[in-house]
Amino acid sequence: MKINLDDVQQTLLIPLWSRAKLNQEENPVLVDLKASDIVKKIQYDFSKIDKIFPYFLHLMNLVRTKMFDGVIKDFLINYPKATIVNLGAGLDTTFFRVDNGLLNWYDIDLPEVIKIREKLISETDRLNYIKDSIFEMQWVKSITNTKYGLLFFSNGVLEYFQETLVKKFLSDIAYHFPESEIVFNTVRKNIISAFFNKRMMKQLGMKSATTKWGIKEIEKIKQWDKRIVILENYPLFSKIEKQKNWDENIIKAMKRFDKWKAITMVHLKFK
Repeated sequence: MKINLDDVQQTLLIPLWSRAKLNQEENPVLVDLKASDIVKKIQYDFSKIDKIFPYFLHLMNLVRTKMFDGVIKDFLINYPKATIVNLGAGLDTTFFRVDNGLLNWYDIDLPEVIKIREKLISETDRLNYIKDSIFEMQWVKSITNTKYGLLFFSNGVLEYFQETLVKKFLSDIAYHFPESEIVFNTVRKNIISAFFNKRMMKQLGMKSATTKWGIKEIEKIKQWDKRIVILENYPLFSKIEKQKNWDENIIKAMKRFDKWKAITMVHLKFK
Protein backbone atom coordinates (compact mmCIF):
# COMPACT_ATOMS: atom_id res chain seq x y z
CA MET A 1 0.00 0.00 0.00
CA LYS A 2 1.43 3.37 -1.07
CA ILE A 3 1.16 6.38 1.21
CA ASN A 4 0.29 9.71 -0.42
CA LEU A 5 0.19 12.44 2.20
CA ASP A 6 1.39 16.03 2.51
CA ASP A 7 4.40 17.12 4.56
CA VAL A 8 2.63 17.42 7.90
CA GLN A 9 0.59 14.23 7.49
CA GLN A 10 3.70 12.22 6.59
CA THR A 11 4.95 12.76 10.12
CA LEU A 12 2.56 9.99 11.23
CA LEU A 13 5.02 7.51 9.70
CA ILE A 14 7.85 8.50 12.07
CA PRO A 15 6.36 7.36 15.41
CA LEU A 16 4.92 4.29 13.66
CA TRP A 17 8.40 3.32 12.51
CA SER A 18 9.89 4.08 15.93
CA ARG A 19 7.47 1.64 17.57
CA ALA A 20 8.01 -1.05 14.94
CA LYS A 21 11.79 -0.67 14.88
CA LEU A 22 12.35 -0.79 18.64
CA ASN A 23 10.14 -3.85 19.01
CA GLN A 24 13.23 -5.76 17.96
CA GLU A 25 15.21 -4.81 21.06
CA GLU A 26 15.90 -7.37 23.76
CA ASN A 27 14.04 -5.37 26.43
CA PRO A 28 11.85 -2.92 24.51
CA VAL A 29 10.48 0.12 26.30
CA LEU A 30 7.18 -0.54 24.56
CA VAL A 31 5.89 -3.66 22.84
CA ASP A 32 3.78 -2.80 19.79
CA LEU A 33 3.41 -5.77 17.47
CA LYS A 34 0.52 -4.03 15.71
CA ALA A 35 2.92 -1.32 14.55
CA SER A 36 5.25 -3.97 13.12
CA ASP A 37 2.32 -5.53 11.30
CA ILE A 38 1.27 -2.20 9.76
CA VAL A 39 4.80 -1.37 8.59
CA LYS A 40 4.89 -4.64 6.62
CA LYS A 41 1.75 -3.56 4.74
CA ILE A 42 3.05 -0.12 3.73
CA GLN A 43 5.14 0.61 0.64
CA TYR A 44 7.51 3.19 2.03
CA ASP A 45 11.27 3.44 2.38
CA PHE A 46 11.56 3.66 6.15
CA SER A 47 15.36 3.47 5.91
CA LYS A 48 15.45 7.16 4.97
CA ILE A 49 14.00 7.96 8.40
CA ASP A 50 16.83 6.01 10.02
CA LYS A 51 19.41 7.96 8.00
CA ILE A 52 18.20 11.19 9.57
CA PHE A 53 16.75 10.16 12.94
CA PRO A 54 19.25 8.92 15.56
CA TYR A 55 18.32 6.16 17.98
CA PHE A 56 17.62 8.73 20.70
CA LEU A 57 14.72 10.24 18.76
CA HIS A 58 13.15 6.84 18.15
CA LEU A 59 13.49 6.17 21.86
CA MET A 60 11.94 9.56 22.63
CA ASN A 61 8.88 8.63 20.57
CA LEU A 62 8.55 5.35 22.45
CA VAL A 63 8.89 6.90 25.89
CA ARG A 64 6.31 9.55 25.03
CA THR A 65 3.90 6.87 23.85
CA LYS A 66 4.52 4.82 26.99
CA MET A 67 3.64 7.84 29.12
CA PHE A 68 0.31 8.21 27.29
CA ASP A 69 -0.39 4.50 27.73
CA GLY A 70 0.18 4.84 31.47
CA VAL A 71 -2.24 7.76 31.86
CA ILE A 72 -4.93 5.95 29.87
CA LYS A 73 -4.52 2.71 31.82
CA ASP A 74 -4.70 4.60 35.14
CA PHE A 75 -7.86 6.39 33.96
CA LEU A 76 -9.46 3.07 33.01
CA ILE A 77 -8.82 1.68 36.49
CA ASN A 78 -11.22 4.32 37.84
CA TYR A 79 -13.49 4.45 34.79
CA PRO A 80 -13.36 1.04 33.08
CA LYS A 81 -16.22 1.88 30.69
CA ALA A 82 -14.78 5.25 29.78
CA THR A 83 -14.73 6.84 26.35
CA ILE A 84 -11.21 7.55 25.08
CA VAL A 85 -10.72 10.01 22.22
CA ASN A 86 -7.47 10.02 20.23
CA LEU A 87 -7.01 13.51 18.74
CA GLY A 88 -4.96 13.42 15.55
CA ALA A 89 -4.66 9.63 15.54
CA GLY A 90 -2.54 9.12 12.43
CA LEU A 91 -1.49 5.46 12.46
CA ASP A 92 -1.46 5.25 16.24
CA THR A 93 -2.11 1.82 17.76
CA THR A 94 -2.72 2.74 21.40
CA PHE A 95 -6.15 1.07 21.45
CA PHE A 96 -4.60 -2.38 21.06
CA ARG A 97 -2.20 -1.86 23.97
CA VAL A 98 -4.66 -0.47 26.51
CA ASP A 99 -8.02 -2.06 25.60
CA ASN A 100 -9.69 -3.54 28.69
CA GLY A 101 -12.61 -5.00 26.75
CA LEU A 102 -15.04 -2.40 28.11
CA LEU A 103 -13.89 1.02 26.89
CA ASN A 104 -15.25 2.94 23.92
CA TRP A 105 -12.68 4.46 21.56
CA TYR A 106 -12.64 7.17 18.88
CA ASP A 107 -9.76 7.92 16.53
CA ILE A 108 -10.09 11.36 14.92
CA ASP A 109 -8.07 12.61 11.97
CA LEU A 110 -8.43 14.20 8.55
CA PRO A 111 -10.40 12.22 5.94
CA GLU A 112 -7.33 11.26 3.88
CA VAL A 113 -5.61 9.88 7.00
CA ILE A 114 -8.64 7.93 8.19
CA LYS A 115 -9.01 6.39 4.72
CA ILE A 116 -5.53 4.93 5.18
CA ARG A 117 -6.37 3.73 8.70
CA GLU A 118 -9.49 1.99 7.40
CA LYS A 119 -7.41 -0.05 4.96
CA LEU A 120 -4.91 -1.08 7.63
CA ILE A 121 -7.00 -1.31 10.82
CA SER A 122 -10.68 -2.22 10.80
CA GLU A 123 -13.26 -0.50 12.97
CA THR A 124 -15.14 -2.52 15.57
CA ASP A 125 -18.15 -1.92 17.78
CA ARG A 126 -15.85 -0.17 20.28
CA LEU A 127 -13.18 1.24 17.93
CA ASN A 128 -14.63 4.08 15.88
CA TYR A 129 -13.17 6.47 13.31
CA ILE A 130 -14.15 10.10 12.74
CA LYS A 131 -13.04 11.94 9.61
CA ASP A 132 -12.56 15.54 10.67
CA SER A 133 -10.04 18.16 11.65
CA ILE A 134 -9.76 18.14 15.43
CA PHE A 135 -10.01 21.95 15.38
CA GLU A 136 -13.24 22.18 13.38
CA MET A 137 -15.15 20.69 16.34
CA GLN A 138 -17.85 19.10 14.17
CA TRP A 139 -16.76 15.78 15.65
CA VAL A 140 -18.14 16.67 19.08
CA LYS A 141 -21.59 15.59 17.85
CA SER A 142 -20.28 12.03 17.49
CA ILE A 143 -19.00 11.75 21.09
CA THR A 144 -22.22 10.91 22.90
CA ASN A 145 -21.45 8.17 25.44
CA THR A 146 -19.60 10.17 28.09
CA LYS A 147 -21.38 9.26 31.34
CA TYR A 148 -18.75 6.66 32.31
CA GLY A 149 -15.81 9.07 32.02
CA LEU A 150 -14.16 10.88 29.12
CA LEU A 151 -10.45 11.21 28.40
CA PHE A 152 -8.89 12.92 25.40
CA PHE A 153 -5.28 12.48 24.41
CA SER A 154 -3.08 13.96 21.71
CA ASN A 155 0.33 12.43 21.10
CA GLY A 156 2.77 14.62 19.18
CA VAL A 157 0.12 16.76 17.49
CA LEU A 158 -0.62 20.11 19.14
CA GLU A 159 2.92 21.45 18.74
CA TYR A 160 2.40 21.68 14.96
CA PHE A 161 -0.23 24.42 15.37
CA GLN A 162 -0.24 28.05 16.46
CA GLU A 163 -0.83 28.85 20.13
CA THR A 164 -4.01 30.82 19.41
CA LEU A 165 -5.51 27.71 17.81
CA VAL A 166 -4.45 25.48 20.71
CA LYS A 167 -5.95 27.93 23.24
CA LYS A 168 -9.29 27.99 21.43
CA PHE A 169 -9.22 24.21 21.06
CA LEU A 170 -8.86 23.62 24.80
CA SER A 171 -11.59 26.13 25.58
CA ASP A 172 -13.89 24.44 23.06
CA ILE A 173 -13.38 21.06 24.73
CA ALA A 174 -14.00 22.62 28.15
CA TYR A 175 -17.27 24.06 26.83
CA HIS A 176 -18.54 20.90 25.12
CA PHE A 177 -17.25 18.35 27.64
CA PRO A 178 -17.13 19.70 31.22
CA GLU A 179 -15.52 17.31 33.71
CA SER A 180 -13.55 15.60 30.94
CA GLU A 181 -9.77 15.25 31.01
CA ILE A 182 -7.06 15.61 28.41
CA VAL A 183 -3.41 14.58 28.27
CA PHE A 184 -0.97 15.88 25.67
CA ASN A 185 2.68 16.75 25.27
CA THR A 186 4.18 20.18 24.84
CA VAL A 187 7.58 21.20 23.54
CA ARG A 188 9.91 24.04 24.38
CA LYS A 189 9.85 25.70 21.02
CA ASN A 190 13.32 27.21 20.66
CA ILE A 191 15.06 23.97 21.62
CA ILE A 192 12.91 21.67 19.51
CA SER A 193 13.06 24.07 16.55
CA ALA A 194 16.85 24.04 16.57
CA PHE A 195 17.15 20.31 17.17
CA PHE A 196 14.25 19.03 15.10
CA ASN A 197 12.71 21.44 12.60
CA LYS A 198 15.72 22.97 10.88
CA ARG A 199 17.60 19.74 10.40
CA MET A 200 15.53 16.58 10.68
CA MET A 201 12.27 17.45 8.97
CA LYS A 202 13.81 19.33 6.05
CA GLN A 203 16.16 16.45 5.31
CA LEU A 204 13.18 14.08 5.30
CA GLY A 205 11.39 16.27 2.77
CA MET A 206 8.80 17.30 5.36
CA LYS A 207 9.87 20.94 5.60
CA SER A 208 6.31 22.19 6.18
CA ALA A 209 6.01 19.97 9.27
CA THR A 210 7.51 22.35 11.81
CA THR A 211 6.57 22.99 15.41
CA LYS A 212 4.69 26.25 15.83
CA TRP A 213 3.63 26.12 19.48
CA GLY A 214 5.98 25.72 22.39
CA ILE A 215 5.80 26.55 26.07
CA LYS A 216 8.19 26.40 29.00
CA GLU A 217 6.04 27.44 31.98
CA ILE A 218 3.12 25.00 31.93
CA GLU A 219 1.31 26.88 34.71
CA LYS A 220 0.55 29.63 32.19
CA ILE A 221 -1.97 27.31 30.53
CA LYS A 222 -4.30 27.88 33.51
CA GLN A 223 -4.55 31.52 32.46
CA TRP A 224 -6.06 30.56 29.12
CA ASP A 225 -9.41 29.48 30.55
CA LYS A 226 -10.76 29.53 34.11
CA ARG A 227 -12.13 26.00 33.65
CA ILE A 228 -8.64 24.50 33.19
CA VAL A 229 -7.17 22.58 36.11
CA ILE A 230 -3.66 21.16 35.79
CA LEU A 231 -3.65 17.69 37.31
CA GLU A 232 -0.06 16.86 36.50
CA ASN A 233 2.89 17.91 34.37
CA TYR A 234 6.37 16.43 34.23
CA PRO A 235 9.43 16.23 31.96
CA LEU A 236 9.18 13.42 29.44
CA PHE A 237 11.92 11.12 30.73
CA SER A 238 11.41 11.72 34.46
CA LYS A 239 9.21 8.65 34.99
CA ILE A 240 10.86 6.13 32.72
CA GLU A 241 12.86 3.27 34.19
CA LYS A 242 16.37 3.30 32.78
CA GLN A 243 17.28 0.23 30.71
CA LYS A 244 20.58 -1.65 31.00
CA ASN A 245 21.17 -1.47 27.25
CA TRP A 246 21.13 2.35 27.18
CA ASP A 247 24.63 3.75 26.99
CA GLU A 248 25.90 6.76 28.91
CA ASN A 249 25.20 9.17 26.03
CA ILE A 250 21.51 8.21 25.98
CA ILE A 251 21.19 8.80 29.72
CA LYS A 252 22.92 12.18 29.43
CA ALA A 253 20.66 13.22 26.55
CA MET A 254 17.57 12.31 28.57
CA LYS A 255 18.79 14.36 31.52
CA ARG A 256 19.53 17.33 29.27
CA PHE A 257 16.09 17.19 27.66
CA ASP A 258 14.40 17.07 31.07
CA LYS A 259 16.56 19.90 32.44
CA TRP A 260 15.67 22.06 29.41
CA LYS A 261 11.99 21.04 29.65
CA ALA A 262 12.29 20.19 25.99
CA ILE A 263 9.21 17.94 26.11
CA THR A 264 6.64 17.97 28.90
CA MET A 265 3.65 15.72 29.55
CA VAL A 266 0.56 17.69 30.58
CA HIS A 267 -2.65 16.28 32.11
CA LEU A 268 -5.62 18.65 32.48
CA LYS A 269 -9.18 18.47 33.77
CA PHE A 270 -11.97 20.84 32.76
CA LYS A 271 -14.12 21.90 35.71
